[in-house]
Amino acid sequence: MNTITKHFLKELQQQRVIRQNEIKNLKNAKNSLWLNVMIYIIITLVEYWLSIIGNSQALRADAFNNLSGVISTSILIVGLFEATNIDDDDFVGKPLSKKYGRSRDALQLSRFRLETIFTLITSFVIVLIALQIIFQSGISLFHLSGKGSPNLMSAVGAAIATLMMLFVWYLNRYNGKKFNSTSLLAAAKDSLGDVITSLGTMVTVLLSYFLKLPWIDSVVSIVIGLFILWSGLKIFQECTLNLADYVDPKLEHKIEETVNKVNGVHKVLELRSRYNGNIFIVDMFILVDPNKTATEIYNLDEKIEGKLRKEFNVFDTTITIVPDSNTPDLELLAQESIK
Repeated sequence: MNTITKHFLKELQQQRVIRQNEIKNLKNAKNSLWLNVMIYIIITLVEYWLSIIGNSQALRADAFNNLSGVISTSILIVGLFEATNIDDDDFVGKPLSKKYGRSRDALQLSRFRLETIFTLITSFVIVLIALQIIFQSGISLFHLSGKGSPNLMSAVGAAIATLMMLFVWYLNRYNGKKFNSTSLLAAAKDSLGDVITSLGTMVTVLLSYFLKLPWIDSVVSIVIGLFILWSGLKIFQECTLNLADYVDPKLEHKIEETVNKVNGVHKVLELRSRYNGNIFIVDMFILVDPNKTATEIYNLDEKIEGKLRKEFNVFDTTITIVPDSNTPDLELLAQESIK
């Protein structure tokens, strides 16, 4: 077995290990999200029940906010299940041919993107629930006659929700960083928002109770709805950019500068990068000396790929070689020197 073949097999093995680690991380993220669902269900039921007893529009809005967490997290679990279901004989309901089509390893890259797609779907759910809260709270604000202030039972419900959501936020943030999971980090942002809204709800209920101002309850429920709407739109933006193959231009510029400094590279003509879920992929065209041998070009490719993998965590780099027409031909120079 020659050196180039060994390098090629080693590279395939490295990519396979990265894919397996990503699958493992996604499965761990899925297991963590199941705990999220159970806690969200408990909080939603407790808050909704106490909002009726406590006569609080803000607590009811917070309950629906946590209901959105139940729905969005459940959708994410379905997405992660599809993203890690490597033994399935279909792809989102479409049959797969074992004889034709992409290999299992190549197809897995498409499965990773399902995490982003299902996260995008959750953003729609969050936005719809936010609009419902804003609409109902707005109607309530204009029908305050005869409406009493919330009682302390509502404040108790909001306090319980705040403490439980603090635990969920810490869990999602810790596991999101540990497993490098976009879905868990998105869930952490959402749960941090839930902590703020639950805490704000508790303060609102106390103010409304002691100051006897029922309109505060309705106003804060509208604010909560706007906050949920902002969170949903933010998640929508991030997922859309990911699916549209948008990558931070500053990051791409750093990658280009790094490659330009590699000995043997004359210039990076074009660089494109994209994400498949959490997998980062780079394609580029580079100018090189046209007199280089195939082995020298292969070694240069390996050097660039290794550098990008180490410094920028690039999963795969596809390099297209373009001969630099401005480079003097060595044979012509030799003939000129003989003359």
